[in-house]
Amino acid sequence: MKAFFKVVTLAATLVFVPYTNAAQAAQKIAVVYPSKIMQESPQRDKIIKKLEKEFKGRYQALQQLENDINKLEKTLKRDAELLGKDKVTAMKRQVEVKVSEYKLKRKAFEEDNRRRQSEEQQKALAVLRDVINTIAVKDGYDIILNGEQIVFSKATLDISERVIKEISKK
Repeated sequence: MKAFFKVVTLAATLVFVPYTNAAQAAQKIAVVYPSKIMQESPQRDKIIKKLEKEFKGRYQALQQLENDINKLEKTLKRDAELLGKDKVTAMKRQVEVKVSEYKLKRKAFEEDNRRRQSEEQQKALAVLRDVINTIAVKDGYDIILNGEQIVFSKATLDISERVIKEISKK
């Protein structure tokens, strides 16, 4: 009886294997490389310019504060012997206050900048997904894989350049 089931199972497998391979061959597959697309898309430059413009004032204020600290430290170092103890102590306190202010403002700047970069990147990824979905529907792809997550694919399957061209239109 066991031999009979083995023969039936083997026969069924041999009958259905060609159909499985034919079904797989009929699928249309493509590959995209999101990091390449994000690096080469014109949206990247727009995002960089937008964030630079948004944070320019705060960045310049940090630079000015850093210059003020450096000037105070140089003055203190140069004129410490000429100034009285009280003036030296007052200048040291002033430097410490400015350094604390600088650290606080810099930390806030970096956090805000990182948050905004993340927000803009999420927007860009949403546009990327929309473009990929549009291409998939338009060209009848059954599956589009992330090329960075797979071990190997033929170069002919890569549609990243096409995605870049479509994103450029938006």
